[in-house]
Amino acid sequence: MEKIQLTDIFFVDREYSNRHPHMLHRHADLLELLYIFSESGRYIVGNYEYAVTEGDFVICGANIPHGEDPFQNHHIQTYCLVMSGATFAPAENERPIISLGKDNAIGGLLPELYDMFHKQTGYSEVCRHLALGIYFFLQRKFLERAANPKQLKRERLVYKILDYLNEHYAENLSLDKISEHFFISKSNLSHYFKRETGLSPIQYIMQRRIGEAQSLLVETSQPIQEIEFRLGFNDSAHFSKMFKKYVGVTPNEYRKHFAGRRRR
Repeated sequence: MEKIQLTDIFFVDREYSNRHPHMLHRHADLLELLYIFSESGRYIVGNYEYAVTEGDFVICGANIPHGEDPFQNHHIQTYCLVMSGATFAPAENERPIISLGKDNAIGGLLPELYDMFHKQTGYSEVCRHLALGIYFFLQRKFLERAANPKQLKRERLVYKILDYLNEHYAENLSLDKISEHFFISKSNLSHYFKRETGLSPIQYIMQRRIGEAQSLLVETSQPIQEIEFRLGFNDSAHFSKMFKKYVGVTPNEYRKHFAGRRRR
């Protein structure tokens, strides 16, 4: 326990979150316990994206990429405990979110802990012990959840669906086709998937296509028509409309912008 240290505590308010979204990144030797203090959004941990809301702790283990979904409005307010010497990384098929609900005791403690850590002297060891208490509490909650086979079954189903969509997103997928593949009703499929990711399966497919289009537009010289066909868009007007909806500019404007930056 002595090797675990509290190295920092961050607070991101609504205004800062909107201006400076917490984009995908990783830390070599640090554990981050990210608490959603207010609002809701989506957060990426590893290869998956999750719906998060007030009262949730997001477990971001060492070397695990994590950050906010680039396609959402960034307004969630968060506290983040950064710890060294701590190991707490859920397996790839385990949801790294611990939901405590609104108005929980730990959420009420975090503003005081933040002020104590940054604004008062002589309290570093007190802050460390409080952070350790939160760390062990979350580990216990995670073990309790892991003992619930029904919940684990639903979570693992969503991971399988995500893997399937990540592999086949450029194909002509429909809710009917996905539900038939997994032998599940369309209503249950949509409910389970949105509960974990904050998106419907069809919205997720569209975002994967647009994200891939962004990479291809910047990193290759492929004609735009070829890119849209490769990603499953059979209509140029539809591709342009969807791209502008998610990115804010047309595919051609997006490519020109980055081409101009490369020339500088």
